[in-house]
Amino acid sequence: MRSLLLAICLLASPAIAGEAEWKLLHDQAAIYLQRGDFEQAGLFARQALNEAETSLGPDRRATEQSLSTLSLALRLGGKADEALPIAQRLVVIRTKQYGPEDPATAIALHNNAEILIAQNRFAEAELLQLRALAVFEKKMGANHVNTATALHNMGAIMLKQEKYSEAEKYLRRALAAKEQALKPGHLSIAHTLDNLAAALDAQGRQVEAEKHRRRAESIRRKAS
Repeated sequence: MRSLLLAICLLASPAIAGEAEWKLLHDQAAIYLQRGDFEQAGLFARQALNEAETSLGPDRRATEQSLSTLSLALRLGGKADEALPIAQRLVVIRTKQYGPEDPATAIALHNNAEILIAQNRFAEAELLQLRALAVFEKKMGANHVNTATALHNMGAIMLKQEKYSEAEKYLRRALAAKEQALKPGHLSIAHTLDNLAAALDAQGRQVEAEKHRRRAESIRRKAS
């Protein structure tokens, strides 16, 4: 019996050691992300991904988290071309594990859309963002912060494509959702107000645009 217990412990120990090593690497990646050092964050995230795949397996939660952190570090570090295949792989994994209508899958789709925006591939970004938005609205509600963010992104995508009337509609919905989901004076609200003002400006509605622009400036002053 004693030898059997020892055998079980020996079989379990590599996974336990691998998980501890992965967590150490992933935590370091998260720390550097918070500091804004995306180069170091990416290096640690790559090491964490390698550890997760080697020691724990490609379908484990650690691999999923590592892919998410690595794609974010690369995108924020201005390496959209490197980030995209990592983010696409995460969509495949989450779709398989959770299904196409799970919020985790929608978050992965949303992150893919943001990378495509950074690459100026707005039509492709629009398709992915619409899929993410549909899931957020269905599963989380019209006034959830994820829904608000997806609506804002849709407005930004429309702006980039010079579809100003559609941009205005999405941005008004984003503003209403953010005002429900976030505290008054949140800087994210100012960001949406800026984009809404741009959409109105492009339609020749400068007076209305200026009203939103002044409100955005007021939010930023109070936050500084």
